[in-house]
Amino acid sequence: MKRNWYGGIGSVSSGTLCTEELIPSLLWEAKNLRLTKYERKEVSRIAREVSQAEDSETGTAYFESDAAGYDLNETLFDILNNHALPYFYFGAHPGDGADFGYWLSEDFENEFDGLKVSDTSEVPRGYTGEVLHVSDHGNMTLYSASRGRLHEIWAIV
Repeated sequence: MKRNWYGGIGSVSSGTLCTEELIPSLLWEAKNLRLTKYERKEVSRIAREVSQAEDSETGTAYFESDAAGYDLNETLFDILNNHALPYFYFGAHPGDGADFGYWLSEDFENEFDGLKVSDTSEVPRGYTGEVLHVSDHGNMTLYSASRGRLHEIWAIV
């Protein structure tokens, strides 16, 4: 199974704030990423907690505990945020607090300090750095340029 360094763009879990539904969704997302040793250890620990909760007669006890809240709001959110694409974050959608996923930073325009072009032919020969191509329709593609060669990082159309 090929694991990605970065999470995708958009929703991972939507329509719920229920810990019993969020934690498994975020675990599934985390398990599909290339995690550090520490991150893998934490994800495994949380997965064991979930598995034990599902196997026991009082399964909701974990999901209602402070530990589950910490695992969700601190550990899993931090891990997934560590794997967000450049200029993205993992968290609640700005317009819907029950839609969790990877979203472009609202302050992206101020954070970006690379080269912004309307056509990739405008990239100077031999340029190295980030290049943001914004089409006349508002579509955006972020490239990493190395000696004039462009490598797509992400695109929003």
